[in-house]
Amino acid sequence: MKIINAFIISGGEQKSDLSYYKRLIDNSDILIAVDKGIEIFQKLHIEPDYLIGDLDSASQESIEWAESNGVEIIKYLPEKDFTDIDLAFKFAIEKGADNIFVSAFLGERLDHILGALFLLSKYRDIGIIFEEEFIEISRISKKFSKTVSIGETWSILSLTEKSNNITLKGFKYPLENGILYFNNPIGISNITENEKIEITYSNGILIYIRWKTKDIK
Repeated sequence: MKIINAFIISGGEQKSDLSYYKRLIDNSDILIAVDKGIEIFQKLHIEPDYLIGDLDSASQESIEWAESNGVEIIKYLPEKDFTDIDLAFKFAIEKGADNIFVSAFLGERLDHILGALFLLSKYRDIGIIFEEEFIEISRISKKFSKTVSIGETWSILSLTEKSNNITLKGFKYPLENGILYFNNPIGISNITENEKIEITYSNGILIYIRWKTKDIK
């Protein structure tokens, strides 16, 4: 069965070169703009399949561009019980997405960033990766491995009160059957020392923040 990938350009700031987004688009089956994210699609001259949100930050020019190019617009009232990115996740899942990749999620609004990342604990049955050229954030499965570059900075955090029986392999600071607590984030700023890292744990919810560049301090 074919794996269906959705790519969402959210309403934050453009943090990567357009060519980076183009590569993500080329590997995706469903393209969704969230509010101001339509402006990045317009810069790329690529029409998303859908534009979702209350459209309070997208320019009128970009909205009209979407309309004239046949983009399906799903508009919500500003007064609603879900954030725009949450609505986009729900919609992508309804359309059959197995994995969701999200860009343009960073910006000045820390509350929006945290709100989006906290959704990793809500949608546990689907792969969600927030990414830009220099950063990648996702939930960690109970048995997780990944090919990386040596010298990357990784932060591993618990989204639940605690996560148990954590083992880290391939890092400068390894761990065996340890515990990470939500209110004691000692998993920040670990360093990869092998080209393959492994993480296992028994319960809780762990996420990683991966800095792809090696000059992070």
